[in-house]
Amino acid sequence: MQSVALKETGVFDVVHGVLVGKPQDEAYYEAYKSILTKVIDNERLPVVYNVNFGHATPRCVLQYGAMAKVDMRQKKIYQDQSWM
Repeated sequence: MQSVALKETGVFDVVHGVLVGKPQDEAYYEAYKSILTKVIDNERLPVVYNVNFGHATPRCVLQYGAMAKVDMRQKKIYQDQSWM
């Protein structure tokens, strides 16, 4: 599983949060969430699950490596456009 490889390389020790895409038709959502919670194993690291990006519909695009801000009150994700 890719999340285990990310854990082994220390990614979850240097990021400020994790955005997790929504599975198509929300299939296996609870199983994915359970596995990721165990793999990340950091209660202080914010994780936002079920975000509409990636393969599920409706879709939006998030650039890999770009800086983003998550506003939990407004339920919005803002992506830094300076990379363009």
